[in-house]
Formats: sequence, structure tokens, C-alpha cells
Amino acid sequence: MTSNSVSHARRALIGAGAIATVSPLRLARAAETPLSFQLSWIKSIQYGGYFAGIETGAFTRNKLAMTFNSGGPNVDPVANVASGQSQLGDRPIGPLIIAREKGIPIKVIATVFQRSPFSIISLDSKPIRSVRELEGKTVAVATSNRPLMQNLIRDAGLDPARVNMVPSSPDPSALVSGQIDAYSGYSTNQGVMLETRGVKIFSLNAHDLGMPETAGTIYGREDFLAANRDTVVRFLKGAVAGWQWALSNKDQTAKLMVDKYGAPGLDLRAQTAEIYASEPFIKAGPASTKGLLALDTALFDTIIGLYRKVGLVKTNMSAASLCDASFIDAALKS
Repeated sequence: MTSNSVSHARRALIGAGAIATVSPLRLARAAETPLSFQLSWIKSIQYGGYFAGIETGAFTRNKLAMTFNSGGPNVDPVANVASGQSQLGDRPIGPLIIAREKGIPIKVIATVFQRSPFSIISLDSKPIRSVRELEGKTVAVATSNRPLMQNLIRDAGLDPARVNMVPSSPDPSALVSGQIDAYSGYSTNQGVMLETRGVKIFSLNAHDLGMPETAGTIYGREDFLAANRDTVVRFLKGAVAGWQWALSNKDQTAKLMVDKYGAPGLDLRAQTAEIYASEPFIKAGPASTKGLLALDTALFDTIIGLYRKVGLVKTNMSAASLCDASFIDAALKS
């Protein structure tokens, strides 16, 4: 045998040995599809189901290597998905309707919160029990929600000019200091924040008042969804399993977010209270009959109609053009 032949034989043996020693874990990971998801806000219990999916292997079983990118005040989540930085994301339905109205080619495919916890929050010692009681009061409202709030006030038979609307911030402490009389925000977030500080509150849920919304609504760019149907369905299967586990193990999920997956500084008591408060909103509507994350297209038509009424939608948008329920339907059936 020539020296070249010996060399080739040695390389072949080394190569064969290298293949033989590749661990099953490495081979499994190599088979996973990488997928990036843009969160609407910082990593906290409102996304507990996704991180429960990582912790319990729900995404790995569906052959996915998930990355969940944190949102926050300086992040434009829809722009990140539209530009392809992340393939999927979540937002309250309002910004997604506005994005679609502007021509951004996104589709809604599922939703975590079937009913939004968005509420008019006041102090229990000075409760605002109806929209009409906002007359002469100061209420903090996000700029993007001002047209909807004005419409809600008009529908209650009150002139919006008789309500002092000021910009809101993520922290509702101005309610405690008496700078405002009411705060429009999420009862499961800002409401829980106040309650865990010992502040008793009174909440008027906007959905019940005629201002419906979904939150944690999952969307993707149309071309990605069309080209990666199997991947998206596998993601939704993993997400459903993760959320099922999280809601069945609420205390453990809150601890996971505080100790392992969440942003620094999360308070365990608040995180635990939030997931308990969130459960009824997540399990509402079609989630109670079809399964978690299901879509109620009739509700989306109602929401689009409301946005058209206040002038935020001027096209012929409908739930059929905004949503594609076939992804979550396939995930829930398989």
C-alpha cells in the first residue's frame, strides 16, 4: 500500500469515527427548524406559555428551535416581523389592523387572549362604575387608543370634550397619587401591579363596554406563512401545548419566568397573580370549545367595524382578508 493510500485510509477511519461519535442530542438539534418570534413586550408571565413550551420540550417535540425576542418601549414589533427579522410575532389586534390598513402584508393566525383584559381602572375608594361617570374626570389613555375611547364615550351619551384625556405611561402610579381619576390599561398587568402594592382597584372591562379587542394575537408576513405552512402549524402545536401546561401549572410557570426566562427584576407575587388573572381571558370564546389560541373570525369583523367607525380603517378590510384560521385549525386537529 502506498503512503497516499494509507493516508486516505486513515482519514476515512477518522471520518467514520467522527460520525459514530456524534451525540443523539446534536443530531436531534440539527433536525430542528430555527424560528424567531418577536414578542410585543418584555419577557414576562404574559408569555409564560411560550417559555413553558421551551421548558417542557413542546417545541423540541415539534422539531423547532425557538428564539423569542424581547419587545419593549423602543421596539417596533410589527416592523421587525415585516422586515423579516423575526418570522412571527404577537400584538394586540389594534396595531395589526392598523398595519394591515397601511399595506403591511401580515396575517393573523391565532390569539392567546380571546378577550382583552383592557379596562378602565379606578381606585376602589373612588370607583368609576360606568363610562358616563368619566364626565369631568381625568383619564390616562394611550394615544393610539384615544379614537376608540372617544367613541366609547360618545356611545355612552357623553360628549368626549367633557372628559380630560391625558397620555398614559406603563406605570399606573399616577392613579394612586391622585393626578388622574382613571387609567386605561390591562387589569391583568397594571391592575395586578396596583393590587400587589396593596392598592384596591375597580375595573370596567372595555370588551364588556362595547370595545372588543384580542391580545397576544399571533401574526406573520403573508409570504412566510404561505411558504412555511408546516413549520407554522408545528409552532402553533407547540404553543398550544405550552399554554396548556402553563395554565395547569400556574405557580410553577410564574417561578420559571422569575428564575429562568423573564426579564430581570420580575416580582414572583405579581407574576403569579397575573397568570391567575389572565386565565379567564385566555380560555374565553372559541378557546373553550375549539381549543386554546383558536380564532373567532366573527369577533374580528366586529373589531374591524369599530375601527372603521372611528375612521382608522377606510379600506374594505374584513376578517377574511386579515386572518387565516387554517393554521390554528390544523394545529388543533392534529
